[in-house]
Amino acid sequence: MPSSMTMIKDPILEPYFIGKDSNSYTVYQTVMPGTNTKGRGRKTRTKETVKTLSLHSNISSALSSIAKLKVEDRPVYNTLKEYIAEWTRVKEEINQIVNF
Repeated sequence: MPSSMTMIKDPILEPYFIGKDSNSYTVYQTVMPGTNTKGRGRKTRTKETVKTLSLHSNISSALSSIAKLKVEDRPVYNTLKEYIAEWTRVKEEINQIVNF
């Protein structure tokens, strides 16, 4: 990441964070060691890495993207109501911090 970029991190956003440069907001994901297996269960990731996920023209769009990613991190929702409740909870949690 360029040194001219401002990093925006918050525990609520983890494992995601935002990079801000003069033109855009970039959503990144911190990928922890040992989280990727390949073949016979061998661990292929030996150190923490950063993965670029998306580019946005404003902070609100970047935060909405992170909210969506956090909801999609969970593999199964048993009902539509449960999915919508989780989406609402994550959005409200982020919105309380930034007052959007």
